[in-house]
Amino acid sequence: MPVKPSDNEEEYFARLEMERRKKVAEQRQAEMAAEEREKQRALHFMRCPKCGMQLEEIAFAGVQLDKCFHCEGMWLDKGEIERLQTKEAGFMGRLLGVFRS
Repeated sequence: MPVKPSDNEEEYFARLEMERRKKVAEQRQAEMAAEEREKQRALHFMRCPKCGMQLEEIAFAGVQLDKCFHCEGMWLDKGEIERLQTKEAGFMGRLLGVFRS
């Protein structure tokens, strides 16, 4: 005669299976979220937040500025504004002179 597992054993293994499937689903969701973040980064990397055109890096007085030649926007990365603040007093005037048409 075959041995039939008790109801407690069936519940135990059903719970284990449910937890395993939940963990797999969470991992799959995390992987999909990471892939989506990477796709978004690739879509927007070095694109102007204003018009969407390609940004060009311009080195000026030791600071890398991102410049959009389509809408004339100028963008700074993290930490660049602090480096600009440490430059001499006439720096901002010279900087604006570079980007004027």
